Amino acid sequence: MPDKYHPLQGVLIAALLPALFGTRTASTGSNLIEQTLEAVQKCMAQGPAPWPEEWKREYVETIRRAIALNHDDGHYGERVEILRKGFTSYWESFTKTADRPLYEVHCARIRWYVEHLTGTEFPTEQERQKLRDQFTEIWEHASSSLLAQFPFLDPNMVQRAKTDDLQQCYRKIETPLIPVYLRPMSEEQVAEIKQRWDNLRYARVDVWRRLGGSSELPTEKKSMSSNAQRDYELTKESLSQLLGLVWMVVPRRPDYYVKALEGQANAA
Repeated sequence: MPDKYHPLQGVLIAALLPALFGTRTASTGSNLIEQTLEAVQKCMAQGPAPWPEEWKREYVETIRRAIALNHDDGHYGERVEILRKGFTSYWESFTKTADRPLYEVHCARIRWYVEHLTGTEFPTEQERQKLRDQFTEIWEHASSSLLAQFPFLDPNMVQRAKTDDLQQCYRKIETPLIPVYLRPMSEEQVAEIKQRWDNLRYARVDVWRRLGGSSELPTEKKSMSSNAQRDYELTKESLSQLLGLVWMVVPRRPDYYVKALEGQANAA
């Protein structure tokens, strides 16, 4: 005899399945957040940071609130993993002090970075490769113009400094916690960065002089004694200007971050 309740059971199961899977998804997202925050706290505990425990807890809670956004995104797990993998190098990149206004800047900055990571369209692998190619194009342009501006530089040292710089950029594109490494730029933005770099040629002369160069630049390589370390340092410090130029054409700083910067400036 056919089970007269079978159709009803089917309807009930169909109704319950979305709720069951939704609970599982929420639970998985919650676990990802907690695991990531544990990694963040472990990282913070390993290095010296003259922040009171209250500040540290506040910093972690800032990350928690920012990372909890956009749970339903299909790339949510990947985004959280980027934060986990990218946080250590980010944490080690800035100086921690007991200055509260500066601390507020750090809190606002990590909030911006995490909200941008969780709220911006996730890049495809093709888009990531495009961003790598754009960084390569910009750094190639810069290193070539350095050799034209300072013909006495050892091309091997320029190439080595450029390669070291780009390798750091590529690693950050793989874990793009920092906004400038998440999405490719437009061709107009790439051209603008190159033009701004060209306009900074006199700033690079200042770098040369600060590293011990003479007041007048040699016009030929033979006029300058070989100094591989100096050539490497000049190239690296000059190329460090590029990232600031990239920042000028990509994500607008949120109001809360600008406010934190203003608070620090007023307290100085």
